Amino acid sequence: MRQLRCRDERRLGPFARLCGDMTGSEASADTAAPRRPARGRFSLSASRGGLAWVLVVLLIGVFLAIQFGRQIYASWEIGQQASAIEAQIAAIEEENAELTRELAYLRSDAYIAAEARRLANLGSAGERLLIIPPGAEEPLPDELAAVEIPKPMLQQWVDLFFGSPADS
Repeated sequence: MRQLRCRDERRLGPFARLCGDMTGSEASADTAAPRRPARGRFSLSASRGGLAWVLVVLLIGVFLAIQFGRQIYASWEIGQQASAIEAQIAAIEEENAELTRELAYLRSDAYIAAEARRLANLGSAGERLLIIPPGAEEPLPDELAAVEIPKPMLQQWVDLFFGSPADS
């Protein structure tokens, strides 16, 4: 068998120790020096323990993200409910103001006098009551009965521009 010779040890770097008088069939993994990670770098081993830690960190991250999302959604929903309640409050305040105005009118002397006239046929001092019995109406005098009621303004304009049906 052929022997492997290392002529340029600088070029091979950490593999220079493997070269020597060993042949390809004699070289084994036992003779290789364990590789050390470079300092300053963070690396996790691919062993089960390292994968378990990665899995735990990922699960914690997912849990925190879900909780954060729930809190944001709850905050948004509370804000929507607050806006709806504020709109209801504004509507109720408007209705309250309208009812207050109506109550002020109902308590006024003008309303009391109007209702007294309407319901009890009462009048204020100095007023004279005039009751016309049914059938006592006289017909209009001839000079007032002969007065023609004017047409509505729109009809007058249409007649002016297009002519009236009586003119044709």
